[in-house]
Amino acid sequence: MIEYYNSKKPPVEFNYIGKGYSDAYQTAVLAMRKRSTDYDVMYLDEPWLYEFYINGWLEPLGDVDMSGVPQAIADLGKYKGVTYAMPITGNFNFMFYNKEILDKVGESPPKSWDDVLRIAETVNQRLAPKSYGWSGRYTVSDVYITVLLSLGGYIFNPKDRVTPTVDTPEAVEALKITRDLASPKRAHPKTTTWSSNAEISDAILSGELAMGAVWSGWVKDVDDPSRSKVVGQIYFMPMPGKRPVSQTGVWCYAVPVYSRNKELAKDYIKVATSYEAQKYAHLKVGLPPTRTNVYEDPEVKQKSRLAKMSAEVTKAGVPARTNPIYIKLSSELDSIFIKVVLGELTPEAAAAQMQKRLMEESKKAGLL
Repeated sequence: MIEYYNSKKPPVEFNYIGKGYSDAYQTAVLAMRKRSTDYDVMYLDEPWLYEFYINGWLEPLGDVDMSGVPQAIADLGKYKGVTYAMPITGNFNFMFYNKEILDKVGESPPKSWDDVLRIAETVNQRLAPKSYGWSGRYTVSDVYITVLLSLGGYIFNPKDRVTPTVDTPEAVEALKITRDLASPKRAHPKTTTWSSNAEISDAILSGELAMGAVWSGWVKDVDDPSRSKVVGQIYFMPMPGKRPVSQTGVWCYAVPVYSRNKELAKDYIKVATSYEAQKYAHLKVGLPPTRTNVYEDPEVKQKSRLAKMSAEVTKAGVPARTNPIYIKLSSELDSIFIKVVLGELTPEAAAAQMQKRLMEESKKAGLL
């Protein structure tokens, strides 16, 4: 995006500081607490945004072009009706299926979680160890959260973004479904022990998985013949359930309130998040856009069999991790979740524990 900006505007000298996930968050928070003027543009993950909003750390962006951005995603960048952050990276957790594997067992694409459970079991019975029915990243709660959203539930109340809401029948049902999908009779043997996201991606590209929950980057190479053995076989879809859903993992650009170059920073964000820039980045390096109309562009559709499916996943995006306390508690919540999967804790007890800890820490942080 820096290269793109400098090709459209009088060149600007950028000092880009790339960091890993945890370091990026800690650096950004520390800089704001110290009122540092070191940064003019920040790249923020959605669980971090609310903390920056309530502390007054971000500069209002003024009138911005959100055309093509689904409302739920556009709203991520707003606080009390004012836009402080511009979504740029359309990352989602959704479902994929391998049509060739489903055809081998005489199944159609799933329309419900009952379908997914049945198909996964059939694949394991008939095709293992060459192919398995289901997998996802079970060392964290990603799969559970997206299943919960598909059932109409939430981790945090979408009206205020912070009130925990996992003490519901939907939360318990989501834990049961996620646990049952991970059982040995349905899942890949490594489902609870994948060593990395790349390992899951490799299993998809090699044809080991019939279905699963994935983030956008894991499946960007499914039609690249130099990397994939499943070219033309993989299809994307929102998670099935009471409503078709994908979980947002959207990243945003924002201007720190302490920046000394606010207007230039706003101009960079305006250009770098434009329709033209998102199309450029998508075609050049596969960056998933937040503007669904990029996927509807004739050139994009011609070059990608997945464009229409990706648009549907983007339109179905629902934010889930909106309370900043999620960052602090994510490892603890993941531990509770995996105990359910391993049969060490009932879904009912797990939901109650999650709710208790989220409420305790949210109150301690002054969010409730």
